[in-house]
Amino acid sequence: MSLSDDKRNVFTTIGAYTSFMKQEKPPKRGEIYPSINNKNDVVPFLLDTLKTIAGSEALKGLIGGMFTELIDDSEAKMKTVLKKQFIQPNSDDQIPADFNNNGIDVPVKDIDVTGKLKINPNSDSGKMLFDNNKPNFDKTAYDAILNNGTTQSFAGIDINYSDTTDSFNFKPTDGSVNIGQYFTDYIDNTEIVNKDELLTTVMDKIYGTLSSENNKTPDEVLQELEIDKLLNQALDADDSFEISPADFDELINTSEQISNGAVEYDMGCGLLSSSLSFDSLKDLLNNFSGSTDPFYIGNIIEDTIVQSSSGDTTTEETTEENNATIKDGFFQKLIKLFTTKLLFFLTASPQIRTLLAILSSFQNNGTVMIESAKNDLKKFKTFILCLAKEILKMVSEFIFMLAIGLLIELLTPVIKKIVKEKVNQFVKIIKSLTPASKIIDTT
Repeated sequence: MSLSDDKRNVFTTIGAYTSFMKQEKPPKRGEIYPSINNKNDVVPFLLDTLKTIAGSEALKGLIGGMFTELIDDSEAKMKTVLKKQFIQPNSDDQIPADFNNNGIDVPVKDIDVTGKLKINPNSDSGKMLFDNNKPNFDKTAYDAILNNGTTQSFAGIDINYSDTTDSFNFKPTDGSVNIGQYFTDYIDNTEIVNKDELLTTVMDKIYGTLSSENNKTPDEVLQELEIDKLLNQALDADDSFEISPADFDELINTSEQISNGAVEYDMGCGLLSSSLSFDSLKDLLNNFSGSTDPFYIGNIIEDTIVQSSSGDTTTEETTEENNATIKDGFFQKLIKLFTTKLLFFLTASPQIRTLLAILSSFQNNGTVMIESAKNDLKKFKTFILCLAKEILKMVSEFIFMLAIGLLIELLTPVIKKIVKEKVNQFVKIIKSLTPASKIIDTT
């Protein structure tokens, strides 16, 4: 039996159990899920399994869980994975004297892929992206720009900005440690993923709210979308890191929409026009911050569908079935963006780009080997693909455990009902074989 047959049987069996409990006819066996024939990516199959068991509510609960439980549980794992990538054969060597004395110079544009460091952390937009409550690399780098020529320090890195060259100079705060310890100390003392920023950037790629608020040009948005596209390829185990002309044309169209804060998506029942106000995005983040309830988070994210949509599509008037299709499409897109942005935080955020610049200088006698993030994806191919595998593993395990829990919830009453029916059948058989006068009434 082929893998596609095995997958098909899973959906058929779950559908039969669900119908058995609801006393409905089982659904027709058919190719209703594209993941049946997808041999390379387990995530779509797991998502379709969740939908078969519990419908859109399962996807909504998954979204809430990913933004709370998964991120909380994954921070330590991501640090471990990063340290493995930055521990090189020369890790026992002392930090090079030239780096210790002179540091390395890196243009801001080469580490700040999304233009985050152009935004004031204390502005309404900045509060969505920066953590102003504790020391972190991005806030320190912004302060270095604000205080041109004055050294700012974070987790063992001294940062000095020059407005003449629009570049940073990075030096070690303590040059006495070895290379391996230097990277280990930094990674241990930083936060890899800030949940507020993750939610904000994911929602921005759906609605374009923040990009529009900050007047990002279509070209600036396009650069971000190109990187996301290439990271998606890495998640699909595609190491070509090339964007086809057709895909590029689609990215251009999307970048213009995001820049304008009004994006159209095909959610399965026609084009859905989406536009979320900046105040609505702020409210979402305010309600999200500090919450650990995945169902609550899932609900407030779902609410943005109603807030952002006019309800018009290019097809017939929206029905209840269309609404369910729209929600499913929204949740699945959100899950994909979540995974992509998680990989972005691990590979292309300002602090990681800085670590890659420092590492490349150690490996190339002081020469910094980073340029544009898009070109660097090929250069650091092994690094990107290894981290992509780890991200997929974490996300897949999380979805798998949720699916197992829901299956247990589904099967427990099914088994009880089957056992009860079998007992009743057995009692009827016994009664049919026993003279009526000798049957003991146990009621």
